[in-house]
Amino acid sequence: MQEIFTEKYFINPAIEYGVRGYLQQQKGQTVSRMYTFEAHVIKTLIIIYGEKTILLPYKIDNEIAFKCNLLMYGLKESDMEDFIKYMNEYYAFMKSYKSEKKATGLINEIEHILMNMITKRNLRKQFTPDELKEFDKIFNPTNGELKELKQLVGSDQGLIVREWANQKNEITNTQIRLRAINPDLLDPKIYFKYGYDIKTIAELSDSEIGEVNTIIIKEENKEEYNKNDKKIKHKLVLTSGSALLDILIMLSVIATEVMVGIIALSAIWG
Repeated sequence: MQEIFTEKYFINPAIEYGVRGYLQQQKGQTVSRMYTFEAHVIKTLIIIYGEKTILLPYKIDNEIAFKCNLLMYGLKESDMEDFIKYMNEYYAFMKSYKSEKKATGLINEIEHILMNMITKRNLRKQFTPDELKEFDKIFNPTNGELKELKQLVGSDQGLIVREWANQKNEITNTQIRLRAINPDLLDPKIYFKYGYDIKTIAELSDSEIGEVNTIIIKEENKEEYNKNDKKIKHKLVLTSGSALLDILIMLSVIATEVMVGIIALSAIWG
């Protein structure tokens, strides 16, 4: 009896080849052009959820954990299931791809759900400017294989480009509004003193604001120390800097002057 080998896929072939493609990219290896889109989808998930959250379930072959992790920022279970279904349909379409056919909006559906994931994650934990730039490359590629692939199989990429532009604008505006009232921001005059505008500082991430503040506070402390050091050195000419010690010195001087006076009188009166 002839055995038939059936390859086991994690979740479905699209997710499986997407993870494989992402891992190949990380190693600097060439990814099969057929799985370019899937690899970028996994990259997007990793930016949103974190590498361990996405790759660990794959490595230990725990499909339930993978699905649950996609819900961690409040994504609806129905959207998660649709995402997995659309990915599988996209793979099936590409497997039997014919040049005269388009992917009937599958890419749009998948990327629309990805944007939904991005929005929900941003409400809990904001994205960095570099992460937003990576999303730009995925949703609105200006060159490379992903752009070519979307032009070949995408039904209306202009729709996704516009949707991402709106989504990104909303994310960016929300982040600026939140950071504008960030309690960690210093006085605008202090930033100006060091050549920064507070609006520019407010657009940084919380950790970056903390780093800038730390550097400025250190400089401010140095400056204050130098001022105090000059004052102390100036006072040393006139005083010891200690009130108690000054009183003792003054009493000692008075006692000395009294003794000198007594000796002088003794000499005069014999």
